[in-house]
Amino acid sequence: MESNNTQTSDTEQSAPVIEQPIIAEAKPPKRKLKIALIASVVALVIISAGVVAFALSSTNIPENEAPAVTQVDTTETTPDAPEAAEPINPSSIPLGDGKYGSEPRAGYIYSCQSNFNGPGAFKEGPWIDTTKGVWSKSGKNVTVNGDVTWENAEFTINQTEQTRDLIGNGLPINHGTGTFPISSSDDAYSYDRNPNSIRSQSVSVSLPLNPTVKSEPTCLSMGPIGYSTNGVALYNALDAGGRDAAAHEIQDTCGGHPERSGSYHYHDYSDCINDVESEEPLLVGYALDGFGIFKYEQNPTNAELDECHGKTGQVMWDGKMVTMYHYVVTTEYPYTLGCLRG
Repeated sequence: MESNNTQTSDTEQSAPVIEQPIIAEAKPPKRKLKIALIASVVALVIISAGVVAFALSSTNIPENEAPAVTQVDTTETTPDAPEAAEPINPSSIPLGDGKYGSEPRAGYIYSCQSNFNGPGAFKEGPWIDTTKGVWSKSGKNVTVNGDVTWENAEFTINQTEQTRDLIGNGLPINHGTGTFPISSSDDAYSYDRNPNSIRSQSVSVSLPLNPTVKSEPTCLSMGPIGYSTNGVALYNALDAGGRDAAAHEIQDTCGGHPERSGSYHYHDYSDCINDVESEEPLLVGYALDGFGIFKYEQNPTNAELDECHGKTGQVMWDGKMVTMYHYVVTTEYPYTLGCLRG
């Protein structure tokens, strides 16, 4: 018992010794404090880096999105951009042979006539590739020779409160024509032997001054479907055999030729219609329903037009910029009109 008490006493006496280590170990808390401070600094650095990274990433979002927004805005402000298709290559135009029917259809002619067995060009030129179903307008280098001037050509456009009256003799007032019938010495004779002569006609057509769109389109005849601003009749894009007239038939350098009654006419847009292109789009003619036919600097495609080959948009009409329906010239068949919309 005494021994145990002694040991206990020894333990109590050695307490200072025990306390000494405790005093000696008071330094670790300082190190821990330093470590804690360092850890806090590191944590702050990490947090700051995270904040900076977040800020940078947040800043990059509008920078990355900005070009996309600009691009969309630019596209939307470009006329017809959403509907625009690839331009038609003049050296590879889809043939319009047989593209007609008894109802309106985009890229076709709504024809009043269903049987075609008339004459036309008897031989296909090398510019036509029936295997691929295309033809080359730029490669069609055969035209009817001659430069016949028509000093008696007449054409006037008069307006009343209700009508637009076209009066003339069907001859071009601003350019000459080829020599018809086609001579056997003409290289065009190897493909097309048009036997018709150009003769003066009696043109007196009254059109509505302010045409309106009808609920149902009207078919196109095989005669005049409109008149160009130079007095020449415009026919649909078919020849007497139901083929693409612009591709198969041989016209003069202005793209015209006569039919059996002697009426000189175009089947396609002619570069000879207007001497000066003063506005865009350019009025090049009037359809028989009164609506205008316009030529754009960049020809649209059929995909951008309706079944009658037209659309509603801004055009210069009787000296004013208005939004109205109009027909549009294209590089591809049917070139001017597919049917009458008014």
